Amino acid sequence: MYNRQSSEYIAIKINSPDDNFKPKIPPRVFEALDSIKESQAGTHCLMVYPNLVTLRAIYSQYTKIQLEYNNEIVLVLPYYETPDTVRLVLSGRNGYDYDSSTNPFEYSGIDVSKYEKEGSLMIIDSLKGYFPPEGQSSYYSHDDNNNNNNNIRGGLDFMSFIYILLKQAERRRKDGVTVLADLGSFYHHHKHGNQKLIEYEKSLPKKYDSMNLKGFCLYHQKDFDSQFRLEQQAELLDCHSRNITLVNT
Repeated sequence: MYNRQSSEYIAIKINSPDDNFKPKIPPRVFEALDSIKESQAGTHCLMVYPNLVTLRAIYSQYTKIQLEYNNEIVLVLPYYETPDTVRLVLSGRNGYDYDSSTNPFEYSGIDVSKYEKEGSLMIIDSLKGYFPPEGQSSYYSHDDNNNNNNNIRGGLDFMSFIYILLKQAERRRKDGVTVLADLGSFYHHHKHGNQKLIEYEKSLPKKYDSMNLKGFCLYHQKDFDSQFRLEQQAELLDCHSRNITLVNT
């Protein structure tokens, strides 16, 4: 059974949208955002999200805060949406079939191109980030679909790349690095992705002590419920210093 004394645990109920729902940030999402904003340097947080509507509302707001107010480098690794969709969301548009001149999600609206060019924002497909193609000799590789973005490639493991980002942040007088990583890529890449993911999480420190790093491991609720037994869920929760669960009602 999960010992909640070992990690901070926050559960927030989110109302489920119906089929005719036109996306707008539910009040409960702001409660979740407040919890995320309380995360201090060194935080290693597991966050379970119920759907992309909720996730987009959170990461769009939080990324804006980290870039514009907290002077941090932000790395986003999406899995259930493309990097270009994330760029669209972060720019303040909705990524759906609604009028792009409106902003029904109340998304943050930032200059994505500016932040990518200066290296403060990186958006990399989670599958490519954690499982780069074989035969790549360089750690950075030019992305033909977006001239301003770098992909993580072979040569070093993922945490080594994070250490490089931390060094870059220090040289550029940034106040830290925030990572928002959807780990659904593990199920795609491995036949027994759930066990591989548990092993990966266990290889990371429960808290990034003495590091100006905030790491958010994102799990879709359906994956978390279907891919892991209760005891495995407890193992994952115990790998993190904070746990935030946004549950559909």
